[in-house]
Amino acid sequence: MDVSTTNTNHKITLGMLIGSLVTFANLYGPQTFIQHFTHDFDMSASESGLALSISTFTLAFGMLVMAAISNTWGRKNIMVFSLMSSSILYLLVGFAPNFEVLLMIRAIEGFALAGFPAIAVTYLAEELSGNQFPKALAVYITGSGFGGFFGRIVSSSILDLSNWHTAVFVLGTLTLILSIIFIFLVEPSKNFIAQEFSIKNWIGGILAACKDTKLWFFYGLGFLALGVYVAMFNYIGFPLIKSFGLSQTIVGFIFIFQLMGSVGSMTVGKLSDRYTRGQMLFASLVVALIGISLTAVHHLPIVLLGLFVLSCGFFAWHNLVSGWVSSSAIPTAKAYASSIYLLFYYVGSSVVGTVGGHFYDADGWNGVVGIMIACCIIGFVLLGLVEMKLKKITKHAAI
Repeated sequence: MDVSTTNTNHKITLGMLIGSLVTFANLYGPQTFIQHFTHDFDMSASESGLALSISTFTLAFGMLVMAAISNTWGRKNIMVFSLMSSSILYLLVGFAPNFEVLLMIRAIEGFALAGFPAIAVTYLAEELSGNQFPKALAVYITGSGFGGFFGRIVSSSILDLSNWHTAVFVLGTLTLILSIIFIFLVEPSKNFIAQEFSIKNWIGGILAACKDTKLWFFYGLGFLALGVYVAMFNYIGFPLIKSFGLSQTIVGFIFIFQLMGSVGSMTVGKLSDRYTRGQMLFASLVVALIGISLTAVHHLPIVLLGLFVLSCGFFAWHNLVSGWVSSSAIPTAKAYASSIYLLFYYVGSSVVGTVGGHFYDADGWNGVVGIMIACCIIGFVLLGLVEMKLKKITKHAAI
């Protein structure tokens, strides 16, 4: 590999890291404002949680659209549009005169955000060859975790010094600058061949992924996975501030557990030769359940341990199910099955994240713990059903 190619690959990898950071910083930045929205807009926890839930909801549907449009408009064009527009929209959030307008902006922002995660992996697969692709993909995934942490910690730090309007302005300005840097780092696709957009083919691919009944169990597991995770981190700030007296900045730093939780994903990779996906997913659900239960203990070190344990369980859970979707779908439906999985994944965060707020309003933190435990129990049921389905398919094929 010559020097120019190596430099190009490094620039692409760095650019995708920046793009991932911008995307997830803009998506999860408002999570630290939920407690402040309840005060400033005089609303319940469940209502203020919509500031995050509505963005993940529109992002979920936006990914199906953006992936199809990129085949016509080009990969880099869609990614640049996504990063620039979402950063500008994030800045506008700080000027919202009321919560209704704020939600409208966040809904549009969620759709705009969809362009980057919908295209990023495809762009990397087309432009990088050999061992460069998995390396860049690992950096991209790392960027998603770090982006969420970056957005929350910047917002939390500014909140202790000023107000959420200023925090929005600071983070939005930073992500806008990073988006401009992305434009100069990432080159237009060299191996991309434009295709005419076909609604018929798009709908046909989606229907093929929907007709495979066993995939619906995986879609359900994805729905529950991010739903539990977002519900936890949406509302854990309330007891940490009220019950333990932590500052907003310190609460912001708890999101470092989301980076540390990648231990769960790495562990899955190391054990993949020794155990089946079903066995590891069962263990991941148990780990998540233990983590959730620990946060119900009124002792700060144990609550923090619970956050770490849940994060490990979640990363392993998502890693296993997303990989299982891809390997189980028929070849012609793999891309669409992955897109539908992500649709359910992000919708789950919106639905369970919002429902968790209602449970918090009704019964405090114990209410949130209750709904998360219920989700894990449903996860065990879905795992049992998919294992039965796969055994039946294998038995039928052997006859």
